[in-house]
Amino acid sequence: MAHTEQLLVEIRGALDQLSRTARTEQDASRGAVARNLAATFSGVMDRAALREAARESLPLFRGGMGSFQDVGTAPMADAVQRLHQALSRAARRW
Repeated sequence: MAHTEQLLVEIRGALDQLSRTARTEQDASRGAVARNLAATFSGVMDRAALREAARESLPLFRGGMGSFQDVGTAPMADAVQRLHQALSRAARRW
């Protein structure tokens, strides 16, 4: 599997986990973010688009309205951390 495809699989898996956790915890805000990011990454087909989408998504982890700074449960923290790691890897140049 090519590096770009591998990163997309990681990101999509992390988004699935985030979506499931948000649904379980009835967290509509994070569920909406997961759906929006899934739509963003569904159209990614190459390395440049992946890097750009990942870089545009990373500000969600810096705080502010709609951010991932205030996770309240261990399952949500795990889902958010998994997504952050996958996006960080994709945002780097390789």
